[in-house]
Amino acid sequence: MDVLQVLQFLLLGTLIGILSGFFGIGGGILLTPLLLVFGYEASAAIALSLMLTLGSTTAGTISHIRLRNVNVSHALWIGLFGIVGTWIATPLVFYLEGVDGATLIISLVYIALLTYFAVSFFRSKQHVEGSVGTDSVPRLGIIGVFAGFISSLMGVSGGFVLTPLQVKLLNTEMKRAVGTSITAALLIVLSGVISYTVAGAETNYLHGLALIAGAMIGSPFGAKQLQRFSSQHVKKALGGFYITVAISVGLNLIGWNTASLALLVTLALLFIVTLLIRPRKK
Repeated sequence: MDVLQVLQFLLLGTLIGILSGFFGIGGGILLTPLLLVFGYEASAAIALSLMLTLGSTTAGTISHIRLRNVNVSHALWIGLFGIVGTWIATPLVFYLEGVDGATLIISLVYIALLTYFAVSFFRSKQHVEGSVGTDSVPRLGIIGVFAGFISSLMGVSGGFVLTPLQVKLLNTEMKRAVGTSITAALLIVLSGVISYTVAGAETNYLHGLALIAGAMIGSPFGAKQLQRFSSQHVKKALGGFYITVAISVGLNLIGWNTASLALLVTLALLFIVTLLIRPRKK
Protein backbone atom coordinates (compact mmCIF):
# COMPACT_ATOMS: atom_id res chain seq x y z
CA MET A 1 0.00 0.00 0.00
CA ASP A 2 1.37 3.41 -1.01
CA VAL A 3 0.60 5.59 2.03
CA LEU A 4 1.63 8.77 0.21
CA GLN A 5 -0.86 8.12 -2.59
CA VAL A 6 -3.64 7.47 -0.08
CA LEU A 7 -2.86 10.76 1.69
CA GLN A 8 -2.85 12.58 -1.66
CA PHE A 9 -6.31 11.23 -2.49
CA LEU A 10 -7.49 12.14 1.03
CA LEU A 11 -6.34 15.75 0.52
CA LEU A 12 -7.84 15.84 -2.97
CA GLY A 13 -11.15 14.57 -1.61
CA THR A 14 -11.14 17.23 1.12
CA LEU A 15 -10.52 20.11 -1.30
CA ILE A 16 -13.15 18.91 -3.76
CA GLY A 17 -15.53 18.26 -0.86
CA ILE A 18 -15.37 21.94 0.11
CA LEU A 19 -16.40 22.90 -3.43
CA SER A 20 -19.11 20.27 -3.36
CA GLY A 21 -20.71 21.46 -0.13
CA PHE A 22 -20.73 25.07 -1.29
CA PHE A 23 -22.13 24.58 -4.79
CA GLY A 24 -24.36 21.53 -4.19
CA ILE A 25 -22.36 19.42 -6.65
CA GLY A 26 -20.82 16.03 -5.96
CA GLY A 27 -17.25 16.95 -6.92
CA GLY A 28 -16.89 14.54 -9.82
CA ILE A 29 -17.19 17.50 -12.16
CA LEU A 30 -13.61 18.31 -11.12
CA LEU A 31 -12.29 14.82 -10.41
CA THR A 32 -13.33 13.08 -13.65
CA PRO A 33 -11.49 15.49 -15.98
CA LEU A 34 -8.56 15.52 -13.53
CA LEU A 35 -8.26 11.71 -13.65
CA LEU A 36 -8.60 11.73 -17.45
CA VAL A 37 -5.65 14.16 -17.54
CA PHE A 38 -3.71 11.63 -15.44
CA GLY A 39 -4.43 8.94 -18.04
CA TYR A 40 -7.14 6.89 -16.30
CA GLU A 41 -9.51 4.81 -18.42
CA ALA A 42 -12.94 6.45 -18.61
CA SER A 43 -14.75 3.73 -16.62
CA ALA A 44 -12.10 3.73 -13.87
CA ALA A 45 -12.14 7.55 -13.64
CA ILE A 46 -15.95 7.59 -13.46
CA ALA A 47 -16.07 4.85 -10.80
CA LEU A 48 -13.56 6.72 -8.60
CA SER A 49 -15.38 10.00 -9.13
CA LEU A 50 -18.68 8.41 -8.13
CA MET A 51 -17.05 7.10 -4.94
CA LEU A 52 -15.86 10.63 -4.14
CA THR A 53 -19.30 12.03 -4.78
CA LEU A 54 -20.85 9.37 -2.52
CA GLY A 55 -18.84 10.83 0.36
CA SER A 56 -19.46 14.46 -0.51
CA THR A 57 -23.20 14.04 -1.13
CA THR A 58 -23.64 12.11 2.13
CA ALA A 59 -21.91 14.79 4.19
CA GLY A 60 -23.50 17.59 2.16
CA THR A 61 -26.98 16.16 2.60
CA ILE A 62 -26.59 16.04 6.39
CA SER A 63 -25.26 19.61 6.47
CA HIS A 64 -27.96 21.10 4.23
CA ILE A 65 -30.78 19.32 6.07
CA ARG A 66 -29.47 20.88 9.29
CA LEU A 67 -29.36 24.26 7.55
CA ARG A 68 -32.95 23.73 6.28
CA ASN A 69 -31.92 24.16 2.66
CA VAL A 70 -33.68 20.99 1.42
CA ASN A 71 -37.09 20.40 -0.17
CA VAL A 72 -37.29 16.73 0.88
CA SER A 73 -40.22 15.84 -1.41
CA HIS A 74 -38.48 17.22 -4.50
CA ALA A 75 -35.19 15.55 -3.52
CA LEU A 76 -36.85 12.13 -3.23
CA TRP A 77 -38.71 12.41 -6.56
CA ILE A 78 -35.60 13.59 -8.40
CA GLY A 79 -33.43 10.92 -6.77
CA LEU A 80 -35.81 8.06 -7.62
CA PHE A 81 -36.15 9.12 -11.25
CA GLY A 82 -32.38 9.67 -11.33
CA ILE A 83 -31.75 6.01 -10.51
CA VAL A 84 -33.39 5.10 -13.83
CA GLY A 85 -31.02 7.42 -15.67
CA THR A 86 -27.89 5.91 -14.09
CA TRP A 87 -28.73 2.39 -15.27
CA ILE A 88 -29.28 3.65 -18.81
CA ALA A 89 -25.90 5.41 -19.03
CA THR A 90 -23.52 2.78 -17.57
CA PRO A 91 -23.63 0.27 -20.47
CA LEU A 92 -23.24 3.18 -22.90
CA VAL A 93 -19.95 4.19 -21.25
CA PHE A 94 -18.53 0.67 -21.55
CA TYR A 95 -19.62 0.54 -25.20
CA LEU A 96 -17.94 3.88 -25.98
CA GLU A 97 -14.80 2.73 -24.14
CA GLY A 98 -14.75 -0.41 -26.30
CA VAL A 99 -14.69 1.70 -29.50
CA ASP A 100 -12.17 4.21 -28.04
CA GLY A 101 -14.71 7.02 -28.04
CA ALA A 102 -15.47 7.47 -24.33
CA THR A 103 -12.98 10.24 -23.52
CA LEU A 104 -13.93 12.31 -26.57
CA ILE A 105 -17.70 12.01 -26.07
CA ILE A 106 -17.55 12.64 -22.32
CA SER A 107 -15.31 15.68 -22.83
CA LEU A 108 -17.60 17.19 -25.47
CA VAL A 109 -20.67 16.65 -23.26
CA TYR A 110 -18.82 18.32 -20.38
CA ILE A 111 -17.94 21.37 -22.47
CA ALA A 112 -21.44 21.76 -23.94
CA LEU A 113 -23.36 21.42 -20.68
CA LEU A 114 -20.99 23.49 -18.56
CA THR A 115 -20.96 26.32 -21.08
CA TYR A 116 -24.76 26.33 -21.40
CA PHE A 117 -25.41 26.44 -17.66
CA ALA A 118 -22.64 28.98 -17.05
CA VAL A 119 -24.21 31.36 -19.57
CA SER A 120 -27.66 30.83 -18.02
CA PHE A 121 -26.31 31.76 -14.58
CA PHE A 122 -24.58 34.91 -15.83
CA ARG A 123 -27.77 36.04 -17.59
CA SER A 124 -30.20 35.19 -14.77
CA LYS A 125 -31.94 37.81 -12.66
CA GLN A 126 -32.67 37.63 -8.97
CA HIS A 127 -36.13 36.22 -8.33
CA VAL A 128 -38.44 35.12 -5.54
CA GLU A 129 -38.94 31.40 -5.02
CA GLY A 130 -42.16 30.20 -6.59
CA SER A 131 -44.74 27.73 -5.38
CA VAL A 132 -44.64 24.39 -7.22
CA GLY A 133 -47.23 21.73 -6.40
CA THR A 134 -47.95 18.13 -7.32
CA ASP A 135 -48.15 19.03 -11.02
CA SER A 136 -44.36 19.42 -10.88
CA VAL A 137 -43.82 15.63 -10.68
CA PRO A 138 -43.38 15.28 -14.49
CA ARG A 139 -40.79 18.08 -14.41
CA LEU A 140 -39.07 16.48 -11.40
CA GLY A 141 -39.02 13.22 -13.37
CA ILE A 142 -37.41 14.83 -16.41
CA ILE A 143 -34.83 16.55 -14.21
CA GLY A 144 -34.09 13.30 -12.35
CA VAL A 145 -33.70 11.00 -15.38
CA PHE A 146 -31.50 13.54 -17.16
CA ALA A 147 -29.33 14.11 -14.07
CA GLY A 148 -29.00 10.38 -13.44
CA PHE A 149 -27.95 9.75 -17.05
CA ILE A 150 -25.38 12.56 -16.89
CA SER A 151 -24.15 11.31 -13.51
CA SER A 152 -23.19 7.85 -14.75
CA LEU A 153 -22.02 9.12 -18.14
CA MET A 154 -19.58 11.64 -16.66
CA GLY A 155 -18.81 10.36 -13.15
CA VAL A 156 -20.56 13.27 -11.42
CA SER A 157 -23.36 13.54 -8.88
CA GLY A 158 -25.61 15.24 -11.40
CA GLY A 159 -25.69 18.23 -9.08
CA PHE A 160 -24.19 20.55 -11.66
CA VAL A 161 -27.33 20.10 -13.78
CA LEU A 162 -29.75 19.60 -10.89
CA THR A 163 -29.11 23.01 -9.35
CA PRO A 164 -29.63 25.15 -12.49
CA LEU A 165 -32.57 23.03 -13.70
CA GLN A 166 -34.40 23.50 -10.39
CA VAL A 167 -33.82 27.24 -10.61
CA LYS A 168 -34.95 27.34 -14.24
CA LEU A 169 -37.84 24.84 -14.34
CA LEU A 170 -39.14 24.96 -10.75
CA ASN A 171 -38.32 28.58 -9.88
CA THR A 172 -36.41 27.37 -6.79
CA GLU A 173 -34.37 29.87 -4.77
CA MET A 174 -30.64 29.26 -5.24
CA LYS A 175 -29.70 28.09 -1.75
CA ARG A 176 -32.73 25.77 -1.58
CA ALA A 177 -31.81 24.41 -5.02
CA VAL A 178 -28.25 23.68 -3.81
CA GLY A 179 -29.44 21.76 -0.75
CA THR A 180 -32.14 19.83 -2.62
CA SER A 181 -29.69 19.06 -5.41
CA ILE A 182 -27.07 17.44 -3.22
CA THR A 183 -29.73 15.44 -1.34
CA ALA A 184 -31.23 14.05 -4.55
CA ALA A 185 -27.71 13.38 -5.82
CA LEU A 186 -27.04 11.04 -2.89
CA LEU A 187 -29.57 8.53 -4.26
CA ILE A 188 -28.32 8.99 -7.82
CA VAL A 189 -24.66 8.48 -6.92
CA LEU A 190 -25.34 5.42 -4.77
CA SER A 191 -27.11 3.85 -7.74
CA GLY A 192 -24.21 4.81 -10.03
CA VAL A 193 -21.60 3.23 -7.75
CA ILE A 194 -23.63 0.01 -7.62
CA SER A 195 -24.11 -0.05 -11.41
CA TYR A 196 -20.38 0.36 -12.13
CA THR A 197 -19.45 -2.24 -9.51
CA VAL A 198 -21.90 -4.73 -11.02
CA ALA A 199 -20.55 -3.93 -14.50
CA GLY A 200 -17.00 -4.77 -13.32
CA ALA A 201 -15.26 -1.39 -13.55
CA GLU A 202 -11.56 -1.69 -12.60
CA THR A 203 -10.55 0.86 -10.02
CA ASN A 204 -8.53 1.26 -6.81
CA TYR A 205 -11.09 1.08 -4.03
CA LEU A 206 -8.56 2.13 -1.39
CA HIS A 207 -8.11 5.41 -3.25
CA GLY A 208 -11.88 5.62 -3.49
CA LEU A 209 -12.26 5.24 0.28
CA ALA A 210 -9.64 7.98 0.81
CA LEU A 211 -11.64 10.26 -1.51
CA ILE A 212 -14.86 9.49 0.41
CA ALA A 213 -13.20 10.26 3.75
CA GLY A 214 -11.76 13.53 2.43
CA ALA A 215 -15.08 14.58 0.91
CA MET A 216 -16.88 13.97 4.20
CA ILE A 217 -14.35 16.24 5.90
CA GLY A 218 -14.54 19.06 3.36
CA SER A 219 -18.21 19.08 2.36
CA PRO A 220 -19.68 20.29 5.71
CA PHE A 221 -17.22 23.20 5.71
CA GLY A 222 -18.28 24.23 2.20
CA ALA A 223 -21.99 23.96 3.07
CA LYS A 224 -21.51 26.18 6.13
CA GLN A 225 -19.72 28.85 4.07
CA LEU A 226 -22.70 29.08 1.70
CA GLN A 227 -24.61 31.05 4.33
CA ARG A 228 -22.09 33.90 4.03
CA PHE A 229 -22.97 34.66 0.40
CA SER A 230 -26.09 35.96 -1.35
CA SER A 231 -27.84 33.78 -3.94
CA GLN A 232 -26.71 36.12 -6.74
CA HIS A 233 -23.09 35.82 -5.64
CA VAL A 234 -23.40 32.02 -5.63
CA LYS A 235 -24.90 32.04 -9.15
CA LYS A 236 -22.07 34.16 -10.57
CA ALA A 237 -19.43 32.09 -8.79
CA LEU A 238 -20.96 28.85 -10.08
CA GLY A 239 -21.09 30.26 -13.62
CA GLY A 240 -17.40 31.17 -13.45
CA PHE A 241 -16.60 27.75 -12.01
CA TYR A 242 -18.39 25.97 -14.86
CA ILE A 243 -16.68 28.06 -17.56
CA THR A 244 -13.24 27.40 -16.08
CA VAL A 245 -13.77 23.63 -15.91
CA ALA A 246 -15.10 23.65 -19.51
CA ILE A 247 -11.93 25.43 -20.69
CA SER A 248 -9.80 22.93 -18.77
CA VAL A 249 -11.58 19.98 -20.40
CA GLY A 250 -11.08 21.60 -23.81
CA LEU A 251 -7.35 22.06 -23.15
CA ASN A 252 -7.03 18.40 -22.21
CA LEU A 253 -8.92 17.38 -25.35
CA ILE A 254 -6.37 19.12 -27.61
CA GLY A 255 -3.45 17.61 -25.71
CA TRP A 256 -2.51 20.50 -23.42
CA ASN A 257 -2.63 18.31 -20.33
CA THR A 258 -0.31 20.40 -18.15
CA ALA A 259 -2.23 23.61 -18.83
CA SER A 260 -5.51 21.80 -18.13
CA LEU A 261 -4.24 20.48 -14.81
CA ALA A 262 -2.77 23.86 -13.80
CA LEU A 263 -6.09 25.58 -14.51
CA LEU A 264 -8.06 23.11 -12.37
CA VAL A 265 -5.60 23.39 -9.47
CA THR A 266 -5.57 27.21 -9.67
CA LEU A 267 -9.38 27.29 -9.71
CA ALA A 268 -9.65 25.14 -6.58
CA LEU A 269 -6.99 27.07 -4.66
CA LEU A 270 -8.45 30.49 -5.54
CA PHE A 271 -11.87 29.37 -4.38
CA ILE A 272 -10.56 28.03 -1.06
CA VAL A 273 -8.61 31.25 -0.44
CA THR A 274 -11.72 33.33 -1.23
CA LEU A 275 -13.75 31.40 1.34
CA LEU A 276 -11.09 31.92 3.98
CA ILE A 277 -10.57 35.67 3.51
CA ARG A 278 -14.04 36.94 2.53
CA PRO A 279 -15.81 38.79 5.37
CA ARG A 280 -19.20 37.51 6.56
CA LYS A 281 -22.24 38.77 4.59
CA LYS A 282 -24.00 41.69 6.29
